[in-house]
Amino acid sequence: MMSPMLHKVKAFLDVLLDSVNDAVTGVDPDGTVLYWNQVAERIYGIPKEQIVGKKIGEFFQKGSVMLFQVMETGCPVHQLYHKPRPDKHVFINAVPIYDQDGELIGAFAIEQDITHTVKLSEELYSKPELPNPSDSAQLLVNRNSSMQQIIQTLRANPDRHLLIGEPGVGKDTLALTAHRSVANSGPFVTVPCDTIPGGLLDSELFGFEKEAFGGEEGRSGKLEMATGGTLYLKNIHVLSLPTQAKLAQTLSEKNFLRVGGTTPIPLESRVIVSASPDIETLVQNGLFLKELYYAFQPVHVPSLNERKEDLPELCHHFLSEAAQLTGKTVPRLSSEVMAALTTYHWPGNLPQLRTVMEHLANISGGREITLEDLPPSIRPTTLSDLAADSLPLAALSEEMERSKIEDALRKTGGNKAGAARLLGISRGSLYYKMKQYRL
Repeated sequence: MMSPMLHKVKAFLDVLLDSVNDAVTGVDPDGTVLYWNQVAERIYGIPKEQIVGKKIGEFFQKGSVMLFQVMETGCPVHQLYHKPRPDKHVFINAVPIYDQDGELIGAFAIEQDITHTVKLSEELYSKPELPNPSDSAQLLVNRNSSMQQIIQTLRANPDRHLLIGEPGVGKDTLALTAHRSVANSGPFVTVPCDTIPGGLLDSELFGFEKEAFGGEEGRSGKLEMATGGTLYLKNIHVLSLPTQAKLAQTLSEKNFLRVGGTTPIPLESRVIVSASPDIETLVQNGLFLKELYYAFQPVHVPSLNERKEDLPELCHHFLSEAAQLTGKTVPRLSSEVMAALTTYHWPGNLPQLRTVMEHLANISGGREITLEDLPPSIRPTTLSDLAADSLPLAALSEEMERSKIEDALRKTGGNKAGAARLLGISRGSLYYKMKQYRL
């Protein structure tokens, strides 16, 4: 009989498992299903009442959820790509569970359903035309709700925004979008603060008078050059404290002085700035002036890893761009490739995605891109990869067996005799298996 404390723990665990966004399956060492959350019910259409207490093998083959293999080997599985059904794409994390004495008591599998993102990619190919690769606004694909809000905010008020985000998330394009949202928007002037020596930034921003540098002709700064338009300061967090103070005063008083000058010059441009995610820490540590920080409206730009729903269109944009430059046919991304791109974390954000798409466009020759084409760092482990090559085909579950046959046929370019040799079976057995699995 379960103790009151165990009843409480089970209640907490049930709520926790039903609160996550992924399918969760828990089994004991014999394969009896102990946990089956609501997301799993929705993905597979199997009510909890029908599966809990039953053997997992009655519903899924051993390879489809990896739980038995995890318990047999004691090795967790991370980010394993699998296609449990023709219309489903998931990534599996599975771990064995041990009690305090080190005895195996079961295993958990967590499956992330990425079918929606894969289908978005497939839908793009059904359109008459792919997005125009010359349209830079395509980089602002905004299926992500956070990006939608940012774009609406910038277009409604294209002034005094601080775009905070990792390198490569699209801050420059967002600033340009805000600028272009204004009719007769004037010049768009960019100052990359991190590439200009600190001693020259004041004169670069505010300009200087003839007397300031020993008789050299005076020059307008970027603030004056942006008159009637937008000044975009990239990576403002690198500015020195004195320059920060001068810029804060300019924004407050709406005028400024050239270096060495005494005549106030009115500020007649919009100002948008960007900074790295650690700017708030710099403010707290006194390394960035609060007066300047609060002169802008902070806008946190999500990383590519936080806006995976934009990946299909971004991938197609970069593929189209690369194909147009080389005169090649725009290649198609297989569903497995789109699944792999979705689960990757993209630390380099948009520039990294562009580089990968350019690589794929160049090597594909217009054919469909497969998992084997992906760089090793991005290529996921699949069900067939996990199966040991030395494991006899007959010892595999049906799902794993099918996957291994598909892999052998792919490696041999469809040559059945070669695939049979790889699998260690006769050609007749291979034909039988192909017919069985409708390959």
